[in-house]
Amino acid sequence: MIPVLILALSLLPLLILAPAVFGFAWWLDRQPRRDPLTTGLRRLPGSSLEIRLEKEREKVLDRMLWSLSTGLVVAFMILTKRLPETDIDWHTLDTIYLLIGLTVSAILSWRIVRRMPGLRKMKQGIRAEQAAAQELAEVLAGRNRIIHDVQAQDFNIDHVVITPGGIFAVETKSRLKPAAGQGAEAVKVIYDGKCLKFPGWMETAPIEQARRQADWLARHLQAETGERLPVFPVLALPGWFVENAARITDEMVRVINPKNSGWLFVKRAAVLDDAALQRVITAVGKLAAEPAKD
Repeated sequence: MIPVLILALSLLPLLILAPAVFGFAWWLDRQPRRDPLTTGLRRLPGSSLEIRLEKEREKVLDRMLWSLSTGLVVAFMILTKRLPETDIDWHTLDTIYLLIGLTVSAILSWRIVRRMPGLRKMKQGIRAEQAAAQELAEVLAGRNRIIHDVQAQDFNIDHVVITPGGIFAVETKSRLKPAAGQGAEAVKVIYDGKCLKFPGWMETAPIEQARRQADWLARHLQAETGERLPVFPVLALPGWFVENAARITDEMVRVINPKNSGWLFVKRAAVLDDAALQRVITAVGKLAAEPAKD
């Protein structure tokens, strides 16, 4: 086999990876579901520096990749000049090596592609949490507090809302809406106290998660303060219209659109005095504190 052709075979893994990654990204971009958020997100504290830091990191990574690629290209060009022009014997073992290389490349490409939807969901989840935080902050005032990204044992609570009317452990979920033009029913989720009925599918796991997190927070606050404090589980679905199909009591998980959540947080009868509020704020604040830098 001609030496140059052998070197060209080394590019086959790239020819597998590039179409798989870029083709799947193209397919994801053309899915009909759309972003549920209707609130324009404001910049977070330090966001300018975060953006600059991320760009600098990308530049460093790009230069590392270019440096590595340049070395490979130069080596490829030198080898093409130095190899003999006559054919090289191609053996069965060479075919086995080639098949192993292509198989490994295909498996790694598949693993990369398989992670791409998850990465997009993470991005959607981040935006949903930011939207929920922004919308919740707009309905809170006075003695109310909201603390974000509260760290528990092996999970986090997206937001903890602390008001005279109680403590609310808020879990935020992002779910894409159907394509536009399908009417009001397409943006409605029906909640019966146990199950979320979206247009075309149902879920119970977010309800169970919100309940577990609220129960953990209640136990933690009791251990910290020595008091049994009212902690209510809440699930926030930014951008969705939530319709309750049953009477939802305080013992159940509340499901809300955070933009329209004032009725839940600020219009409740007070059950916590100022001293209790301060104890709760201190205890929850410790869970959300940034770790000390070495």
